[in-house]
Amino acid sequence: MPILYYHTIFFTFLKLGCLSFGGPAAHLVFFHQTCVKQLNWLDDAEYAQLVALAQILPGPTSSQVGLAIGYVKKGYYGAVLAWLGFTLPSAILMTLIAVLGQSFFPFISSAFFHNIQLVVLAVVIWAFWQMLRSFCTQLWQYILMLSCTLLLYTLDLAINQILIISIAALVGIGFNRFSPLVQGKKSVDQAFISQVSLTQKMNAFFWLLLFILPFCLFQFFATFQAVTFFESFYRTASLVFGGGHIILPFLHQDFVTSNLVSAEKFDLGYAFAQLMPGPLFSFASYIGALIPITDYPVLNAGIATISIFLPSFFLIFATLPYWSWWMNQTDIRHAVIGINAGVVSLLLYLLIEMATDSIIHFTDFIFVTVVVGLLKTQLPVWLSLVGSVFVYQIIFFLLT
Repeated sequence: MPILYYHTIFFTFLKLGCLSFGGPAAHLVFFHQTCVKQLNWLDDAEYAQLVALAQILPGPTSSQVGLAIGYVKKGYYGAVLAWLGFTLPSAILMTLIAVLGQSFFPFISSAFFHNIQLVVLAVVIWAFWQMLRSFCTQLWQYILMLSCTLLLYTLDLAINQILIISIAALVGIGFNRFSPLVQGKKSVDQAFISQVSLTQKMNAFFWLLLFILPFCLFQFFATFQAVTFFESFYRTASLVFGGGHIILPFLHQDFVTSNLVSAEKFDLGYAFAQLMPGPLFSFASYIGALIPITDYPVLNAGIATISIFLPSFFLIFATLPYWSWWMNQTDIRHAVIGINAGVVSLLLYLLIEMATDSIIHFTDFIFVTVVVGLLKTQLPVWLSLVGSVFVYQIIFFLLT
């Protein structure tokens, strides 16, 4: 087998980061085609193992699969280079949009911002529908999802999202313990990815401690604003399951509800994030460039980007060496099944809030319906979104 160099990993994932449009599901197809079929870095079984592990971990699934491939092939440096290559294109683009947009935001009309709000609402509706079909397959999951949504409306607590995640996990474990009909009873193959070294296995517990440590330190340094910002991104990535769209309610609460970022700028950035290749988590780069962590927006974007991806490194380094043990813990797998239903409720709650604020006229409802219909077609996402914005602006111009 040819020698695999570090720069090969970086440039392979840089190419993927430039061309991988379409969200996590599409990213995993691109990864498989490149790393399994073309380069033979892994076989189908090993790739399936990495995907399965990433799906039960919080954080961005496709990014975690990418850094896991780098980790398996070339250790810690390989993981960093794979992540850097895949993330860099979208992170740079989102940072540029935030920095350059500061000069143009005051000149954007309210009608354009309203158009963007409607497009974002359509994207969230589409994401909600996809997640609902994937994560709520049994009656108890629908009941859990609706109950969590009702709880969000009943309680007004700062820890609402953490509370929902915890309740959903406990319900998932409870159904595993008491119901023989819950999905996911099958155990996974005990085969292990042979490239993971003994040193990596020994270091796994150290990385798990590093993952937990920031949550302890946050309590002692909460008075520092920079630490608060770091905590927001780190906590978000540590709690989200089910794809990049789930970061939306977390970041919205931390930065829009607290008036650090205006709703218009937030929605505009999220709309642009849909058009980017690579991970949707690079939306954090945009948010970071808009908040006052330091006096340098580009540096702020870098800090936010690292903060939101850092838990993924700790979790992959901690769990991959013992992936078969983790995957065969039925309580863990069923907690994730419950959490998946819980995070759908977070998205539903945000969707209802957004619809209440965004849909003013009946024509808004029709426009959102049309955009959702376009997203269901085989058209590229960027074409559907850009085309709908363009048509909306033309109609608005003609009517006024």
